[in-house]
Amino acid sequence: MSNGPELNIINVILGTTPLLVLLTSILVFRWSAPKSGAVSCLSVIVISGLFFGADTKILAISSAKGLSLSIFVLSIIWTSVMLYNVIDSLGGIDVIGKTMTKLVADPLAQALVVGWAFSGVMQGIAGFGVPVAVVAPLMIFMGFLPARAAAIVLVGHAWAVTFGSLGSSYFMIQQQTGIPGEDIGPHMAALFALPIIGTGVAVAHLQGGLESIRRGIPIILSMGITMAICLWITTLIGAPQIASIVAGLAGCTIGWIVAKTPLFPQKITKAKLTSNRIVATKLNFHMAFMPYYLLLVFSVIVQIPVVKEFGNSLFWGLDYPATKTALGHSVDEIQNYAKITLMRHPAPLILMSLIISYVILSSRKLWQHKTAIKAASKTYNQCVSTSVGIITMVMMALIMTDTGMTVLLARTIATGTQETFPLISPYIGVLGTFMTGSNTNSNVMFGLLQYETAQALGITSITIASVQSIGGSLGSSIAPAKVLVGTAIVGISEKKPDKDLYGEVMKRTIPYCLILVLLVGIQAWIVINLF
Repeated sequence: MSNGPELNIINVILGTTPLLVLLTSILVFRWSAPKSGAVSCLSVIVISGLFFGADTKILAISSAKGLSLSIFVLSIIWTSVMLYNVIDSLGGIDVIGKTMTKLVADPLAQALVVGWAFSGVMQGIAGFGVPVAVVAPLMIFMGFLPARAAAIVLVGHAWAVTFGSLGSSYFMIQQQTGIPGEDIGPHMAALFALPIIGTGVAVAHLQGGLESIRRGIPIILSMGITMAICLWITTLIGAPQIASIVAGLAGCTIGWIVAKTPLFPQKITKAKLTSNRIVATKLNFHMAFMPYYLLLVFSVIVQIPVVKEFGNSLFWGLDYPATKTALGHSVDEIQNYAKITLMRHPAPLILMSLIISYVILSSRKLWQHKTAIKAASKTYNQCVSTSVGIITMVMMALIMTDTGMTVLLARTIATGTQETFPLISPYIGVLGTFMTGSNTNSNVMFGLLQYETAQALGITSITIASVQSIGGSLGSSIAPAKVLVGTAIVGISEKKPDKDLYGEVMKRTIPYCLILVLLVGIQAWIVINLF
C-alpha cells in the first residue's frame, strides 16, 4: 500500500464514524444486528465515496470481498447450528448436559471446566464461532441463564483463539512479520500466561462475582498455570497447531481433579437442566457427543502431511483485482480470497461429522423420523437475522480496509502514543477482530503495520507482533460476529428479542475484554522496557 488518506483530525473523525455508528446503534439505541450493520455499512459507503477517494468499482470489489468473507464465516455458523439442532432434536444436548453436570456439579467448577477450558478445546479444534455454538448451550442446560452462558463462553474461549483453529491466526502473524516460528511461537505462548489466568478470573467473576473469585483461586491457578505451561511446551516443540487443544484438555483434567479435592470448597446446588420440552432418547453420552468426537478426529487427520497436501488442492475461492483510490491508497490483487478448503475448513468437517453420525445412529435405530427436516427449519429461523448482520458488518469492514480508513485509524493510534505504544498495541489487534470477527483477519490487517511501527520506534518487534495477536484473540469476546453466534444459539430458550439479548451480552463482555487487554499492554511495556 502507498500514500492514502492524509493523517489529520478531519480524516480521523470521518474514519471513526462508521465504527461509532455501529457501536452507538447497538449499545445505545439497542437496534438489531441487521439494522445496525446496514446503517453502518451505508455510512462507510457514503464517507469513503465522498472523502476517501473510492469510486463505484472499488466499492463493488470491497463489497464482494465482504460477501466472500461472509460466506466463509456463515458456512461455519449454519453448519454448526444445524449440528447442534440435530443433536438437540435427538435429545443429545440434554444427555451431554446431564453427564457433565454429574462430573462437575459445582456451578463455579462448571463455568471453569466447561466454559473456560473445554471451550478452549473446541476453539483449538474448529474455531470460527464453533466453541460458542457448542459450549454455550451446554452451559444453559447446566442451569446458567442464556446471557450469562454466552458471556462466559465468549470470554472463556478467548485465550485459545490465536493457537486455535489449528493455528490459523498464529501462522498468519508469523507469515506477515517473517519472524521465525521457533522464536515467535514460544515467546507469544509465554506472554499468553497472564491472559489465560485472567480469562479464568473473568469467568469466575461472571459466574458469581468476587465471592467466586475468592473461592475459585485454587482451581483457577491450578488450571491456568497448567494450561499456560502446556501451551508453551507445545509451541516449543514445534506443534503450535494443536497448542490450544492440548492446553484445554489439560485444563479440563486438572479442573476436574482439583474440583474433587478439599482445595476447592464446593457449593453443590441441584442442577436445573432447562429445556423447553422433554425428549425421549436412547442416546448415551458417547453417542450424543459422537459428532464432536468425529470433528476432533477429522481435524487431526487433515493435518497428516499426505492428507493435507491432497486437501489443499480442493478449494473454492474468488480472485479480486488490485484497486487504488483517488487519494492513492492501493490494495494488491488477491487470488482465492476467503478460500474454503474442502478438507480443512470447519464447515465441510462439520458436515462430514454430521453425515457419518447419521449413518451410525440410523444403523443403531437411534435416528428419529424427520429429525433433519426439523433441524433445518429451526436452523433457518435462527440464522437468517444473524447472517444479514454479519454480511453488512463484514462489508463495512472491508470497505474501510480497502479505502485506507482502517490503516489510518491504526496509524493514528501508533503515532500518537510513541513510548506508550506497547500499551496501545494490543488494542489495535482488538480493533481488527472486532471489525472482522476473526483474529486471523486482524493479523492480516495490522500484523505487518505493528511490526514496522515497532521497528520505527526502536522497540522489540517480536513482542509487539505477539501482543497484536493476543489482543486480537481477546477481542474475540466482543467481536459482533461471534456475539451474534452466541445470542443466536442461547436465544433458543430466551424470550427476550434478539437485539436485547445481543446488547446484554455485549455489555457483559466488553469490560472484561478491555481490562484484560490493558493488562496485556502493561505486560508488553514491562517486557520491552525492563527486559
